[in-house]
Amino acid sequence: PGALAAALADGAVRLDPGADRDDAERALLAVPGLDARTVAVVRTRALGDPDVAPPGAAVPDTWRPWRSYALNHLRAAGEWENDR
Repeated sequence: PGALAAALADGAVRLDPGADRDDAERALLAVPGLDARTVAVVRTRALGDPDVAPPGAAVPDTWRPWRSYALNHLRAAGEWENDR
């Protein structure tokens, strides 16, 4: 968390509404302690990206451009486990 706070404070990571999602993802992956799964969650929640699937999730391409929303719906319904 300290590394992320520092990256946000110095502008290395931008999560504001105008931030580019791909740039933010690259910057987040460079922050020590953040893995691809955590970055996917941040991209979905902080940047409002509707089309993020966590690494390793077998999410069909036909769910594009709403993969994040589909996964959240399935999780809420108890039909998708976070570890898939």
